[in-house]
Parts: sequence; C-alpha cells; structure tokens
Amino acid sequence: RVDIKLLIAMRNTRGIDKVFYWAGDTRILLAIIKYIEDRKNVDNDTKLGERVILVIEDSPRFYSVFLPMIYTEIMTQTRMLISEGVNDLHRLLRMRARPKILLAETYEEGKKLYRKYRENLLGIISDIRFPRKGELDDQAGFRFAGKIRNKISDLPVLVQSSNLKNKDTAIANGLDFLDKNSDNLLQELHEFIISNFGFGD
Repeated sequence: RVDIKLLIAMRNTRGIDKVFYWAGDTRILLAIIKYIEDRKNVDNDTKLGERVILVIEDSPRFYSVFLPMIYTEIMTQTRMLISEGVNDLHRLLRMRARPKILLAETYEEGKKLYRKYRENLLGIISDIRFPRKGELDDQAGFRFAGKIRNKISDLPVLVQSSNLKNKDTAIANGLDFLDKNSDNLLQELHEFIISNFGFGD
C-alpha cells in the first residue's frame, strides 16, 4: 500500500527530483534513466527539431507503471523505423532522436511545459484528475485538453481515468480515452501511439 503522506513529504524534500514506485517490473529502471536523459537533453534536442510527448499524471504508483510502457513502445517503434543497412553510429543517433517524454504532475507544470515546447509537441497523454491551483480537480485533464485543443486543434490527446463515466465526456470532446484498469492497457496504448505519433510502415 502506498503511503500518500510519505510521497507528498518526499516530493517536497529538497534534493529529491521525482518519486518512483517499485512494483517489481525491472523496466522502471530503464524508464528512470530515460526520463532523466530526456529532461537533460530536451532543450538542445528540440532546437534540432526533435519532438516531445507530454505526460500529465500525479500518481507515482501509476506513472511508475505507465512510463515504462510508453518508453518501451516508443523505443520499439523507433527501432522498427531504423534500417538494418545503417551502421552502428547512425543507428545510435537515430535511437537518440526518438520523441522525448516529459512528465508533469500538476496543471501548472503541464501548462509550463506546453508553453516551452509547444512548437515540438507531438501529443499529450493526460490523467483527468490531478492538482490544479493547489487542489485536486476532477476535471483538470478535460480543462487542460480543452485549452490546448483551442490552440492546436489537431493535436492527439489521450485522457486516462479509472472512472469509466469520463469516457463519454472524452468521446464527446473528440479525445481518445484509456481505462486505467483495462486488462488491455498496453495494447490500447500501443494502438494510440501507432495511430497518432507517426509510426507505421
């Protein structure tokens, strides 16, 4: 069981950048490394035209499961796009050129990252309930998606929730929806990435 008070205290502790939750999946180690790499490289890489995927999720327990899924899927699709004919150096450079993944835990963090990287934004994957103005907002994800869609009407946006009542609202607003409790979570995420993030034949 996750101690929420402990997680909040750790978040507010100086010297701790991000809290991750160990659930037994070793892919979390890769995700942590890639997350740190992306944070350090995003400013330079976006100047070269590299793209950014913005993830908004405030639950360390969920993003610790979800981020490894996203990184695994993105890296798998990137490898599929790399020709077997290129040499090892070119292959390494192309793998480094995969989309960068940035994580925000609040509405304000998401807004700040959007403003900074909007020209390179490939898509958004967002929770629906997360902090806004210092308090949990049950509609924060819809509010955020609505504001961004008003500015970039064709931007792919995937909202996710464990409350299936949010699905109808998502569909009514032209947003893709992902059930956090779905047994097919990875497959549905795979289909969204394939359909919306430029991967394919």
